[in-house]
Amino acid sequence: MTNNRNNCILRCLFMKKFLIISLIIIFSAVGWPGFALGQEDPNLLRIVSLRVSPSDTSATVYWSTNYPTTGYIQFGLSNGFGNWLEDNRLELYHETVLAGLRPEQTYYFRLEAKTADDRLVVSDTYNFETQEEDDNKAPIVSDVHTSFVTGNTATFVWDSNEPADSCVYYGTSSEDLAKKRCDGNKVKVHDLTVKDLKRNALYYYQVSSKDRAGNAQYSITRNFTTNWDDDENVPDLLIYEITPFNQRSSEDVTEVKITFKTNRPVEGYLRYGDKPGRYNKKVYLAAPRDTYSEILLIELDRNTVYYYQLKLEDILGKKLDTPEFSFTTLPSNILTQAGSLGLPQEEVFNVFDQTQDFDRDGLTNAQEEEYKADTDGDGYIDGLEVAHGYNPLGPGRLGQDLSQAGMGEFAYGQARLSSLTEEQNLALDLKHQLDLYFNSRVPENQLRWHTLVNAYIYGGYPVRAIAKAIQFSGKTVHPSIPFSAWKNTSDYKNYIDR
Repeated sequence: MTNNRNNCILRCLFMKKFLIISLIIIFSAVGWPGFALGQEDPNLLRIVSLRVSPSDTSATVYWSTNYPTTGYIQFGLSNGFGNWLEDNRLELYHETVLAGLRPEQTYYFRLEAKTADDRLVVSDTYNFETQEEDDNKAPIVSDVHTSFVTGNTATFVWDSNEPADSCVYYGTSSEDLAKKRCDGNKVKVHDLTVKDLKRNALYYYQVSSKDRAGNAQYSITRNFTTNWDDDENVPDLLIYEITPFNQRSSEDVTEVKITFKTNRPVEGYLRYGDKPGRYNKKVYLAAPRDTYSEILLIELDRNTVYYYQLKLEDILGKKLDTPEFSFTTLPSNILTQAGSLGLPQEEVFNVFDQTQDFDRDGLTNAQEEEYKADTDGDGYIDGLEVAHGYNPLGPGRLGQDLSQAGMGEFAYGQARLSSLTEEQNLALDLKHQLDLYFNSRVPENQLRWHTLVNAYIYGGYPVRAIAKAIQFSGKTVHPSIPFSAWKNTSDYKNYIDR
């Protein structure tokens, strides 16, 4: 019984195979129904071509099919579309316009084409980007000025209300601005430095900015005068008034603002991390280059010591890598932890209590703000001097009430300048003049820098007298007698011409 059933199955399989082979042979001889072997069904509807030409607020979809069709296009800012448009012309070739689009956006679309007898073909999902908004207006150029001028260079800064390139045209005649310097990057803050200028010369200049659409705007013609000295005599790049400084806590839990000043505009970056000498994050200085810089560090860990270093380069190409500095962020509960920790209220940091000294550096909260500068010009930030027992306003260790320091007579019977910035600039000018006098090799000496600065600013001493004092142990400068009187002494007369 079993053998008969198996034999029946084999005979059926053989007859099925024979029938299939027979059909193949027949169709090979007379042709397959409606199309030849190896060819597509000629009735199959296909999208022959499909391309998109976008503008700023529209896009034209060019498409064709192998049979006349109407179209239905879905489109939108995501592949979920959300918009649709019908093209009801029964044609082989179509130009369908998608209107009301947004400039500078990525749009997604899909085409469905249908014949008169309801055959349907659907494309894949594609995307395109619209162009910038049609622009026939020139950029608005504003705040044009020279941010820094030396003997042989000038740095030009200006703003534009849209991204545009940067060009400055200059020359020694207002009628001939033949020289130029350009930067093709499209920015809103423009910062260009021109080199190889003549020292002590009057120059005229005009800036321009051109947007991506080719619209250009020019400023009025302005002028500047280069300095007396060539750049080869310019002093080294200096940095000062850095905050927060070593051993000072920040005033926030998870962010801190690093600020500093330099004697020339700089670019560069700050590296920082929570381990000494290992920096895993970097923040670049914002444009334009300036002598005062701020960098905001955010998303810091609470109650953590951070270490940072600055790498800077000025407009003359001089570079400076600072030593490593540090700061400590505050604990998250710093203002309310007194009760929970059982501490007396005066030991809990309160930024509004001006009498507190939370970081134990010798400065109260009020003095933290007051003593960030290097007001005596000796190269040490005031807070550091106070922390080590030195007077930030002059020579010697602290022996006076800091709240009264600098009041009344300051040096040589003169009141202190009301502007510390002006005093610091004069100190930098003195250093520059001494560098020129000694050809950038000021001899080693025992005189304190603040003594020389005070003599220059308040005592009326000329640079030559100060230079001779450096050479001859102070003989030509007295720390309290002004130059008008000291120049008549035998010490001054014996050493000033040596």
